[in-house]
Amino acid sequence: MPQKTPDTVLILSSNFGQGHMATARALQSAAEQHPEYNLVVEVVDFSEEVNRLFNTASKKIYELNAKHTPLIHKWIYESTDKSPLPIRLINVLSYPTRKKTLLKLIEDHHPSLVISNYPIWQYIAYSLTKEYFDVEFATLITDSISVHSAWATPDSDFYLVANEPTAASLHNLGVANKKIFPLGYPVHADFMTPPNPKLRTELGLTSDQPLITVSASSLRLSYVKRLARSFAHLPQVTFLIVTGRDIDLYEGLSDKNFALSENCKLIAWTNQMPEIIKNSELVITKAGGSTVMECIAAKKPMIINKVIPGQEEGNAELVERYQLGAVVSNPVAIREAISTIRADLPSYTTRLAKLSQPDASAKILAFIRQRLG
Repeated sequence: MPQKTPDTVLILSSNFGQGHMATARALQSAAEQHPEYNLVVEVVDFSEEVNRLFNTASKKIYELNAKHTPLIHKWIYESTDKSPLPIRLINVLSYPTRKKTLLKLIEDHHPSLVISNYPIWQYIAYSLTKEYFDVEFATLITDSISVHSAWATPDSDFYLVANEPTAASLHNLGVANKKIFPLGYPVHADFMTPPNPKLRTELGLTSDQPLITVSASSLRLSYVKRLARSFAHLPQVTFLIVTGRDIDLYEGLSDKNFALSENCKLIAWTNQMPEIIKNSELVITKAGGSTVMECIAAKKPMIINKVIPGQEEGNAELVERYQLGAVVSNPVAIREAISTIRADLPSYTTRLAKLSQPDASAKILAFIRQRLG
């Protein structure tokens, strides 16, 4: 009997931040690895398609505020959370001019289901889907606990959330419980496999000391320098400082006038972050949704050293509420937190294991398959 044509799940995502595309790509990869679900996941950077100029400007403003003026970002987040008018207005103004192009964009994918995992342009995405396509419209929320009201406007057919606390927050925004499904947070398929023992050699790490990863790409150079200096007081640990795509940060830490201590290794962007996290004893990172959930999936405790006001506050609260690590920013306090966590790693691992869902992507696809019939 011939195989039925796969159903297409179209995810309208955004390269704004890291979590949106990360979750979309995780589901896309899982669909390729699980042909039994007979689903094809296709991903579109919808924010770029709606308004490229606005998207580019917004990214720059977000990066500037998140790194240097968090209080301004907090004001923007909270004011739009209290009143949906500004977000609704930019959707309404963009809709007439982009409608034809966006309609063709969706139509070309022939979706059986449309998922939005970026809230800013959700009103346009929902309007197009409901007006022109006889399919369900779903929302995949990439935050934990702190749920911005834009995620709930308009009211989707169903919502996919990471956990019960997030489900409760979404319900408090007026979404019916029967529409909310806490199936876990989609993470890379590599979190389903054991750590790669060759990673240290591949990264040029000559020591077999415990590894602590520092995700530094969103941090100021002066702060990372102070942090790196404090690591010299923990010579029994190797620190892997990952600067990501922040070229200025990498060059600043590589400057000959600033000498990293011998127990620090500096790397720039890498596609091996899942393996790095799995090989680490703990991870020092900002409270980004994807990184926090990846650490939980890998059962690795975290030290949250930066919380962007608004959407990341819930992620930090999750770490504190379930005692999955610590939320501290001062380099000395971080050093103390490292010692505290390392002295009781089994307890942290046990608590993390209760929340760990590295197979969340497959669970979500199984749910979608059942929903589509």
